[in-house]
Amino acid sequence: MQLQITTQLSYTQEDFKLLRDAIYNYSGIFISNDYQGIFMRRLERRVLALAMDSFQEYYYYLKYNQDNQEEYRKLMDAITIKETYFFREVDQMKTMINEVIPLIRREKPNETIKIWSAGCATGEEPYTMAMLCIEKGYHVGPSRIEIFANDISQEAIQKAKQGIYKQTSFRSTDPMYLHRFFTPLEDGSYKIQDEVKEPLNFFCINLLEKNRLTFLPIFDIIFCRNLIIYFDDESKRKVIENFYQKLHPKRYLFLGHSESLINFTHLFKLQHYQHSLAYQRA
Repeated sequence: MQLQITTQLSYTQEDFKLLRDAIYNYSGIFISNDYQGIFMRRLERRVLALAMDSFQEYYYYLKYNQDNQEEYRKLMDAITIKETYFFREVDQMKTMINEVIPLIRREKPNETIKIWSAGCATGEEPYTMAMLCIEKGYHVGPSRIEIFANDISQEAIQKAKQGIYKQTSFRSTDPMYLHRFFTPLEDGSYKIQDEVKEPLNFFCINLLEKNRLTFLPIFDIIFCRNLIIYFDDESKRKVIENFYQKLHPKRYLFLGHSESLINFTHLFKLQHYQHSLAYQRA
């Protein structure tokens, strides 16, 4: 069912389709008709910010402006959903901490274990990883962990780097972690401590930009949760192939609970663990 949401500027179905396709070609995210109103309302922010009179004018600006990459980044900030929280779907984290990382440490005891949080939004997921790894002592020694975290939204990455969060980010957080790893601020928010920031590397990148991904290292573990559900099959296949290229053989990919690669690709095999499931690179 299509949501009825109004905008200040009028638009046609052709306007919607042109802008939807422009976003798809840039990011791989496909906006269905059901979310047309929400999409156009968020996109309208950029149209008005540029003092333009119509969505059509904005489309031509995206299409023909030679400096459109910066505008696309601002557009992604406007339309992407950044809702997340600490210790989300924590069973997968337990599998990584208690089963996967110990296995990798035994296999390569003198090498850094590299983890990638792909589509990290405002940083709650990779910071959760870091806290759990510090708790286990995985942040020190020759096989210490190093975490890379990206999002397509520059705004989200800037917030992640700041590491300041409101109460809504802690809905599933044990108070023990809040007291140990955060500093309370006067406005009621919390700032993550430098110890948790130390193993992290935040950066802004589009998961479909294969050429830019070549600058990343090869990883032992990739988390990409609740993201590929927004891709159509073609974009999903490209992203999964990119993950395959960026993982060591026999290493691990964690997806969201509602996401599956069964009957979709032969590049990964589903593995069952005590707390959750993971995909292992062939």
